[in-house]
Amino acid sequence: MYYSIKKYQCHLKRFELRHQVNFKFILTATLQLTMGKHKEWRKLAKKARRKRIRQQLAKERCKNEESERRRREQSPSYAVWLEEQTKAEEFRLQEEARIAAEQEEQWLNREKEAQEAWLELQNKLKLVREERARQTARIREEWEREQNKLKEMKEKKEREEEEKRKEQEQLQIQIKDFVENGGEVPEGMKTKFETNPMKPTCPFFQKTGACRFKDTCSRNHIRPGISRVLIIPNFYSHYSLQQTENEHGSDFSLEFESQETYEHFKEFFYDVLPEIEKCGYVKQFKICCNHEPHLRGNAYIEYSSYREAVKGYQCFQGRWYGGKQLYVEFCSIESWKSAICGLFARQKCPKGTSCNFLHVFRNPHDLFAAADKDLHHTPPDSFEYESGESDARHWRWSESPERIPSSENQNPNHKRRSSRMRKRRSRESSHKSSRHSSHRSKQVSEHTEKEYSSKKSKKRQRSSSRSSSERHKSSNSSK
Repeated sequence: MYYSIKKYQCHLKRFELRHQVNFKFILTATLQLTMGKHKEWRKLAKKARRKRIRQQLAKERCKNEESERRRREQSPSYAVWLEEQTKAEEFRLQEEARIAAEQEEQWLNREKEAQEAWLELQNKLKLVREERARQTARIREEWEREQNKLKEMKEKKEREEEEKRKEQEQLQIQIKDFVENGGEVPEGMKTKFETNPMKPTCPFFQKTGACRFKDTCSRNHIRPGISRVLIIPNFYSHYSLQQTENEHGSDFSLEFESQETYEHFKEFFYDVLPEIEKCGYVKQFKICCNHEPHLRGNAYIEYSSYREAVKGYQCFQGRWYGGKQLYVEFCSIESWKSAICGLFARQKCPKGTSCNFLHVFRNPHDLFAAADKDLHHTPPDSFEYESGESDARHWRWSESPERIPSSENQNPNHKRRSSRMRKRRSRESSHKSSRHSSHRSKQVSEHTEKEYSSKKSKKRQRSSSRSSSERHKSSNSSK
């Protein structure tokens, strides 16, 4: 405290000595500049007076403080107080140093713990990164292994497809050679295709080559790779064969007479049969008049040999007729007698339009009638397919749905009334149609029948000459 007061007094004396000359010079210059201006002069004089008073008061204050300091220094209590202050200052400094040391130690401990935690975290992260790297490497290896497997499978599939393509090309060449030159049936066609190999054989598909459930049937459908019999599903179409009912429950097909449908079938028969006979000698040709979708309008064609059947398959597959594209399949009909519903010809079939056996149109002039009773003696296959499971239980009427008589049909009055209405409608329609189409239908039928009979005789002559030449070739080859 004493040293600070002493220092202040020294600074004050220096300031007075330094600025005394400057003040006098400034005052003289100011008086010279403001000569004649008393107000300005009084302002400066008062300012200088106030300054002198302040300086005097400051000197007196410094003197008093100096005297007071000396008096206190001579006092023993002041010395004690100074000593206490010095000790207090030393204690404060020591305490601050101690607290700073403790804080430093705490900070070092926290830093050490943080470093340890950070190192532990880094070790964990390192382990996680290593595990992730191992997992990524494992996934990459699995992915590469899977890709290699897929690549191998793709290459294998491509090889198999290429082999199948080559086999198919070779088979097509063999089929073409077989169709053009005859000979043995290609081995690639001596196969069969099954839908459910481990299930019993579907009796309806085995007999008729068609099933109402198609490939979703719970039984096995066996399709031959080659056969003498071709089936063209829905080849023939007529409005009377479609199951169409209006909102009143009546069927529109009742408005058509069976004679009209048969005349339409005869036109179709004479139009299609010459084209079919271009491929070879036809032993059987039947058109279904069933109303069920899987049998409706199906055409069955049986040729005399495999060669002619393959030729017919190639000829009609994918062709168009009546605005529809044809789809041809080989089917195996073991017996036409068991495939064709015999009760339908006598109009006694209890199943009606829901029968699963073949309801066929009667061919004009009873053509191919011998084949209906299996009297045409179709030669058996020269090769056998692989034996599979077959079901020996072939029930004639077991799986066909029975028609449930309705309450209206059970009423005899309603039956008599409906029969009278049908008879009256048939008489009216026959009377109308006879006036317009009788003459034309007779001319068309006579002309087509004559043309067909002439073509039939020519075809038989050509087929007989062809069969004799084939027998001659086969005998020469056997020799």
